[in-house]
Amino acid sequence: MFVARAVGRSMEPTIHDGDYVVFRAKPAGTREGKIVLAQYRGPADPETGGSFTVKRYSSEKSEAEEGGWLHSRIVLSPINPSYAPIVISQQEADDFVILAEFVTVLRAE
Repeated sequence: MFVARAVGRSMEPTIHDGDYVVFRAKPAGTREGKIVLAQYRGPADPETGGSFTVKRYSSEKSEAEEGGWLHSRIVLSPINPSYAPIVISQQEADDFVILAEFVTVLRAE
């Protein structure tokens, strides 16, 4: 586990700007519907301009030609409706990694 300080308001009211957020590194199992810390080499987070973001994860999957499945689209959604989701296409998936899963918030006072 590790702690990082949140920047921005896209995850309010769950995570506020300046809160300390506890994450579980290298989460196993499904990520669907969970709040995650993601890193990507594509377009910067529109709120902070950085390559790291904390958002709610959802994905659409399709069957792979060689068997199994692959992500056809990943959506990183803010909780705050004033912000737009980040959509990652199948072609951009290699530039994207989930680093950790949200555990709890330590409020900044």
